[in-house]
Amino acid sequence: QGKHAEALDKFTTALEIELKALGPDHPDVGKSYANMGSILCLQGKHAEALDKLTTALEIQLKALGPDHPNVATTYSNIGHVLVTQGKHAEALDKFTTALEIELKALGPDH
Repeated sequence: QGKHAEALDKFTTALEIELKALGPDHPDVGKSYANMGSILCLQGKHAEALDKLTTALEIQLKALGPDHPNVATTYSNIGHVLVTQGKHAEALDKFTTALEIELKALGPDH
């Protein structure tokens, strides 16, 4: 419904609570950063989106490991942001990594 600013406020509040309750390395904290990155991308704030998604990826890699489907989703979301910035080669690298993780984690028929 286009309420991106409101959604970003909610995700920011959730992140503040999660950081206090769970600590900075919890997977839920990574998910909140990823959600914020997605909203920022929709708002056209691509540099900020990439920053949040990169933070999410760092947390997810530590907390979930490199072969988790959530990690693949974040790589893909980073790829989308890079496409909007005209960085197609970098985007392709992220999309390829996402696909490799998904195939490994979920199989080719998923």
